[in-house]
Amino acid sequence: MIFSYADTRDNEQLRLLTPAIDAFIARLKTPPSKTSTCPRQTVFFFAGGMASQLLRATQGFQEGLSVPQTFSYEVVWLTLDTLTWGTARDLRMRRDSSGVFRDRGDRIIVAKGVVFDPLYDTFIDWCANNNLDLFVFDWDWRRRLDETVTFFVRKFLPFFKARVLAAGLPDPLANFSLIGHSFGGMIVNLVLRGNDPIVANLARVITAATPFYGYPGQLHRWFEGDKYFNGLFGLFKQDIMEVVTSLPALYTLHHLDETTWGNSAAQLALDPEFPLLSYPSMDATIATLRADPYNPQINGSLVRYPGTTGFDLAELGYAKLQFQQLAAPMAANLLQKFYNLRGVRTESDGQTPVSDTAGSLTWDWIATNFNAADPSPIVDQPPVPGDDTQPAWSARLVTNAPARCITVRASDLSHMFFMNHSETLNAHASILCAPGVAMNVPVTPQPEPASDEDVIAFMRFLREHPPQKPRMRLDDPALFEMSPLELKDKLPAILRRIMMDVMKRPGPAGLSEPEGGAPATRKKGPKRTPPKTPAPKPAAPQPAARPRRRRSG
Repeated sequence: MIFSYADTRDNEQLRLLTPAIDAFIARLKTPPSKTSTCPRQTVFFFAGGMASQLLRATQGFQEGLSVPQTFSYEVVWLTLDTLTWGTARDLRMRRDSSGVFRDRGDRIIVAKGVVFDPLYDTFIDWCANNNLDLFVFDWDWRRRLDETVTFFVRKFLPFFKARVLAAGLPDPLANFSLIGHSFGGMIVNLVLRGNDPIVANLARVITAATPFYGYPGQLHRWFEGDKYFNGLFGLFKQDIMEVVTSLPALYTLHHLDETTWGNSAAQLALDPEFPLLSYPSMDATIATLRADPYNPQINGSLVRYPGTTGFDLAELGYAKLQFQQLAAPMAANLLQKFYNLRGVRTESDGQTPVSDTAGSLTWDWIATNFNAADPSPIVDQPPVPGDDTQPAWSARLVTNAPARCITVRASDLSHMFFMNHSETLNAHASILCAPGVAMNVPVTPQPEPASDEDVIAFMRFLREHPPQKPRMRLDDPALFEMSPLELKDKLPAILRRIMMDVMKRPGPAGLSEPEGGAPATRKKGPKRTPPKTPAPKPAAPQPAARPRRRRSG
């Protein structure tokens, strides 16, 4: 047989997951002593979007080989180089003539580990202390969600089960659960809905802070890139915008389409705690005009999405079907296994919600030649209750039973570190363990996020003093040693804040570029003003401007 690009990438992903499987087996053979009486079970965990570390092959894939290729790898996401020198551009993907998404330069990218150990360290320890045999499944959050699900169900689970059984251990899939944080919750949602025979013994599926109906942060990225990766003075901003449009999974993170809104509006409005009373994506100039992100329109010569960044309308259509599947009512026999956790930040009393999470937005029209020098057409509206990133109204399936939807409240809650919070662990215990069992719940103090000034000072230091060690992780001890004295004590809080901002989207003002966009040396688009009387019902699908031809290398 001839090994295709997709075959090779899957084989490499399995190869890199094998040491983690062997470590799982070793833990089963010599479990630590513990006092917890929670029933023993296997748990597969999917980290949130952008939380899985990605490795890039140091050599390109070769076509037409009849033997499987293996590669050496280097970290491409997330490192200090990603924050300072634009290496996030290596995450770019392209679709080949057969429809397969390939990595830049055909240098295969696979997932291994998490980008920052403190993201889930307390959760991982809690599982180990409570008879939960945890396997953290590393996944490439850039790829189509259904591709990840197919790989997990059809290739990984049979491989995992066979390797565990071959070690003389009981069937790890005899009683198991799935947990997905944030974007990872979309994966476990789809796995449950697929109802494949190999998951017949799946006991529980838990989503944690998962945006069932989208969130505002993604829409900004099409027009703004990301301040942490755009480079000094926005040097790489246009490139980062193009990278974002090349990643198919991100197209599923938009606010709900109008069809899903029509099916869910009544139930969203009846949420007893955090109702959504109106469509969350509206036109900037006509108060009654919905701006459906999955059905972009035109307004004369103006459009919704930029055409110069390679925005893919075909992929948007594909993602719409995926999104609708994720939000659709679930079969009753599957729904009884399905639990949703959502986070709400509160006052110091731990109960009174605070509104500090973007929940809706307005969207202006743009010219077809929109580029990195132009101001973003997206404006967040007044914040709502949530976990600082995902609004509470979006983080549960509205057709799920109220008893299976748990709101986690705390004054020190944050989306990126949601899984480590003691209240989140208590919620997991109420689902995974029988009532009244003895639990071991560690309490790990979490540093307060750093100020804007400290983050900016740290980023400036990195750009002026690049690390000698290439591809350095954010939790590398060498980072502490190289940091200036005035930042050493603040470093844990600074890194925590960066991780929160990467998912949340904004980042402090002035982080990577002056107010108003890229420097004046960049060519700016023409000035324009919206028409005084735009068409009230623009109906034609948006013909995106022809994307620039992009080199594959």
